[in-house]
Amino acid sequence: MFCTHGLYIPPEWDLHQSTFMSWPTGWGSLNNKVQSDIARVANTISQFEPVQMLTPPSHINQAKAMLGSEQVVVVPMAVDDLWARDTLPLFLSDGKKLVGVNYNFNGWGGKQYHKNDGRVASNVLDYLNITGFRSELIAEGGSIETDGEGTLLMTESSIVNKNRNPSMSRNQIEQVFKDELDISKIIWVTGVKDHDITDSHIDSLARFVAPGIVMVSHPFPASKDDKESQVWIGQYEQAMSILRQATDAKGRRLKIIELPEPNPDKIRQLPPGDIKRCKKIGLDCKNGGLTSYVNFYIANGGIAMPEFGDQEADQHARDIVQKAFPDRKVVAINIDYVAVGGGGIHCATHEVPQA
Repeated sequence: MFCTHGLYIPPEWDLHQSTFMSWPTGWGSLNNKVQSDIARVANTISQFEPVQMLTPPSHINQAKAMLGSEQVVVVPMAVDDLWARDTLPLFLSDGKKLVGVNYNFNGWGGKQYHKNDGRVASNVLDYLNITGFRSELIAEGGSIETDGEGTLLMTESSIVNKNRNPSMSRNQIEQVFKDELDISKIIWVTGVKDHDITDSHIDSLARFVAPGIVMVSHPFPASKDDKESQVWIGQYEQAMSILRQATDAKGRRLKIIELPEPNPDKIRQLPPGDIKRCKKIGLDCKNGGLTSYVNFYIANGGIAMPEFGDQEADQHARDIVQKAFPDRKVVAINIDYVAVGGGGIHCATHEVPQA
């Protein structure tokens, strides 16, 4: 096993060298709409730090034409989709150099085949000339939240799962995380299996925003007859029951900030023609997809967060995030097509920290 003693996971709010993203090409007739969302996110983040866009060589000219900022560099590299959070390595630091951890991306438990994305972690480490090692576990970046002080926050559903780590118990998996990442405390919430492609990544449910402070996505109230909504409300209630009692690696009780989700009846709906196009690629675009505000990205001096068209909820969420990050500029971005694909801004971005 690679020796990680003396290394730590820099939290997202630490200084970054740059942000990596991946150019989407597999969305059929919705390609242009999804690419526009990704370009909008990249150009926004480039106001705060450099962005490197991993792009299949055959799409270089197209990506350059849609990315208007000189701070966005197009990097030729084979990728299958836009989910950079899950495919790139996790970075560790000793204060002088970085080390990358390859989590063996397998298409979220084999739900999709991602030949190129399975190689992105090692290819990026080679591109950056950073030493790395392959984890004993299968996981994705969106399944791991850290406070930078020895605490991880994760859902069991996306890691303690036979489609990622068969025959391994939670205790066994926890010990591997502790050994490989030199961390001392994991806070587990149950999550939800088999209701979204990620098996409920933590980065759409709860995020560390500072040591000892967790921001939690609060689902919009729904009737008992709305079985699908009740699944996510149940996840939220279970997570809150754990977080209210949890302590971090430093022994602190957590402060919890709730971030209410928008009213599903007030969010923007895609045009009818695009809803039909969604069906052709296996998506249900009528429900707005992922409408979690906590799936934001913390950049150098800024926050890139989603907005969904429920103006009152959008503004309320922005105010809560701004209060949590008073020294950063909060920018709300329309990502409707990424959202109906089940993801968000955090899912589409991956920071490279300063060593």
